[in-house]
Amino acid sequence: MAEYTEPPINNATPVKERDEPQDLQGFLDELGNSREFQVNGVDARKGAEAVFCTLARRLSDGEDLKLLWSLGKGGIGTLLGTCNIHRGPSHAKRMGRAEFITDVADHLRIPVDQALRVLTVVFTAIRDRIPDDEVAAVASQLPADLADLWRRPV
Repeated sequence: MAEYTEPPINNATPVKERDEPQDLQGFLDELGNSREFQVNGVDARKGAEAVFCTLARRLSDGEDLKLLWSLGKGGIGTLLGTCNIHRGPSHAKRMGRAEFITDVADHLRIPVDQALRVLTVVFTAIRDRIPDDEVAAVASQLPADLADLWRRPV
């Protein structure tokens, strides 16, 4: 007769799908080497800044600081605080997916459908570098249709 045993409790932290470098140059190289950036002639730094700028405008002051610290204050996180175009007294502006993508397109002067592709590349590169709890925290401040783009695929 088989003996019953309790299944082991797994308290292990899930491993990220990829372990990407936190340094700014590695991040920019990943973006610059993507097909979406190359096809649209988008400079890696400018593309990242456009997405970060719009994202920073959408997040609360506390959450954008948490994201900055997760990305490294002296590394990738520096891109989050450099934009002055969208920042202003009305921080944490409510905007849906369409307005978010349009803002990125306007910032980069590219068509909206191409901005969606650039945005997706940047979101993926960011998500791969931050903890899952920070991914969830940012997603909680985005509208559902935009949060789906942000979340790590399952």
